[in-house]
Amino acid sequence: MRLTLRTLLSYLDDMLDPAQAKLIGAKVAESEQARDLMERIKQVTRRRRLTTPPTSGPGGIDANTIAEYLDNEVTPEQSGEVEQICLASDVHLAEVAACHQILTLVLGEPALVPPTAKQRMYGLVKGPESIPFRKPSKSANQKDDQDLSSELEPDTDDTLRMGVPPVGANNRNIYLIAGGGVLAACLLVFALWQLLSGTNTPVNPGDPKSPEQIAKGDDKKTNGVDPKVKPPGPKQPDEKLPPPKKVDDTPKKQDEDPPTKGKPAEFKEAVVIPRDPASTKQEAIGAYAQPPIKEPAVLLESLPKSGWTRIGGPKAKVTSGRSLLSLPGSKNVIQLETGVELTLWGNLPELTTDGSVLESRATLHVPVALLDADLTLERGRIIIRNKKDGKEAIVRVRFVDPTQADEKFKEEILDITLPAKDSAVVVDRVGSMDRDEAFYENEKDTRRKGPTAKVIILAYEGSSTVRYGDGRRGLSKSQKQLMLEWTSRGGSLEPPENPTPPRWYEGMPEIKNKDMKLIQDKAVAVHERLANAISDVKPFGVALAELKERVQKSVKDETGPGAKGLKPETTAQWIHAIRCSMAVDDVANVYDDFSQDQVPLGIRWVYMQSLQQWLTWDRERDYELFRAVRRYHSNKSTLAVKIMELFHNVSTEDAARLDVKLHLADNLNSDVMSIRTLSHWHLINIVPGAEIFYDPDMPRERRLIAVRQWTDLITLGPKKKDKK
Repeated sequence: MRLTLRTLLSYLDDMLDPAQAKLIGAKVAESEQARDLMERIKQVTRRRRLTTPPTSGPGGIDANTIAEYLDNEVTPEQSGEVEQICLASDVHLAEVAACHQILTLVLGEPALVPPTAKQRMYGLVKGPESIPFRKPSKSANQKDDQDLSSELEPDTDDTLRMGVPPVGANNRNIYLIAGGGVLAACLLVFALWQLLSGTNTPVNPGDPKSPEQIAKGDDKKTNGVDPKVKPPGPKQPDEKLPPPKKVDDTPKKQDEDPPTKGKPAEFKEAVVIPRDPASTKQEAIGAYAQPPIKEPAVLLESLPKSGWTRIGGPKAKVTSGRSLLSLPGSKNVIQLETGVELTLWGNLPELTTDGSVLESRATLHVPVALLDADLTLERGRIIIRNKKDGKEAIVRVRFVDPTQADEKFKEEILDITLPAKDSAVVVDRVGSMDRDEAFYENEKDTRRKGPTAKVIILAYEGSSTVRYGDGRRGLSKSQKQLMLEWTSRGGSLEPPENPTPPRWYEGMPEIKNKDMKLIQDKAVAVHERLANAISDVKPFGVALAELKERVQKSVKDETGPGAKGLKPETTAQWIHAIRCSMAVDDVANVYDDFSQDQVPLGIRWVYMQSLQQWLTWDRERDYELFRAVRRYHSNKSTLAVKIMELFHNVSTEDAARLDVKLHLADNLNSDVMSIRTLSHWHLINIVPGAEIFYDPDMPRERRLIAVRQWTDLITLGPKKKDKK
């Protein structure tokens, strides 16, 4: 049996005989391409908003052709053509795979249609055809009659159409008449009994039912009177009735972890809220919780005329409809008026050893009915906590899917229900560049897929329920349901295969290494100094510019003749200045600094990695950086395209090509600093056994030596070390 797309689909849908399945399984295990295709099939069939394949034009394929392909009724040439189209298009692959799966389910098990469903379908037609259990008239084709008769009930008769009672109907009619008479007599007796019993009990129609009657459910015709108790006599004028008992309608405090008692948290019923656009209204919806002096933090908001401005002061108001930014190293707490607490967590990798996120950026919206908070998480990390007493909180988290070119489908939504006070989750939005995602000069190139976005939800305290689309998932720290993950390439919210919480999740251990401890202390000190420098008199832009000036002065003093090199404090200041500049999207100046000479290799790599991470936040970032690169290199489009291609990864196919590796080695002696730096980074990633020292700032003669060493390593492989 050949390993084709059709056999793979049969293997995935468990349609093969055990011997054939074993044979195909062995072939799949030997073929990496087959494994990749199987994984791709699983992804595209779960992907949302895939359109239907066209039936004509470029890439068009007729539905009958797909049906014949699935039935194995096409020629080998047609089969190969269909498979080529499916391998080149996710839309066609999803269509064929889904059709195969549906046919497997339909043909694998016969459909069971209950008799009531048949009666409802007959009732849709007016006329003789709507008579239940009617047998159709004799067909000219005897074979068709036999097929149809097998679906009809055995006691049907065509004589019903003419109003003639069928055979055996006389006896049934007698029984029906007798039964109807008995039923009518019973109803008459019951009505008389009700009438007589009602005269013994005085009832005032205007008197409302007492709370005791409502609580007991005594709202029947006895009006709450127990038939076993003798009814009281008529009420005397001066008789005082006891006051009705008060029903305690105070809401009881919910359990700390209600969804986790005896069942997984995912079975907690979640509220479905309409998917409405986010509100753009700007109004005060919360207060900024000023951190203590020992923990300085910087929370900025974007204003149309003033740019990024610090929010400060006790009980400072936080306004909706504005982008909020928590700089790396800042934890900023916002108390919303609805009782939800948000913490924008600006991350310092030196403290958490996690460089996937740095700054935290989000926009708050005025929440609609049923929502306690509504926000768009642009990037980074945020903690969402319920601070309401005895009530649940529902928070909507919006984020952008950068693989979607159409604005209508770019926004994704998660609805998070926090059932008890202090239950909390952590939400991270991170980005990455797909290995095989190339740079396209044409922004509207149909081959573009965009960067990959990933959203990670962690159970931080208590339990919660997360709804995405029509499905929902539970999170519970006590039940070890710790993580959920959504990716733009997968399109579903699922627990990861190997859920490994980050190191900071349970608290970071104390650092004993003196060098690492020094790096941490310097990073924290630089952040604190910048935080203390920003004020109403000195805005963020001025404080950041002063930080860069101090860095330039220190670099000049510490790298001159006779100097011992950069001090740890200068290195920490330089790195923090780069991160803060990228946090406010100052991409043009960062690229200019990255392209300068006389930058230490470690700092230059921070520039490069910051720019690459910035590219992953949105689909349009490629072309913002492209414009900055083109301006820096005097509008040389060809050179700018080459640099942008190097900012992307080397594809899996190109990484195995000898000519691509040799071309990267030649780039190590390019006249353009950014090309030298990016080519060196790619070579380290795709050439194994590389131990060649190289610095883009080296003199030209030494760079040529490095080029020869890399060329020998690529063509001859790593040298074997002599055994002593």
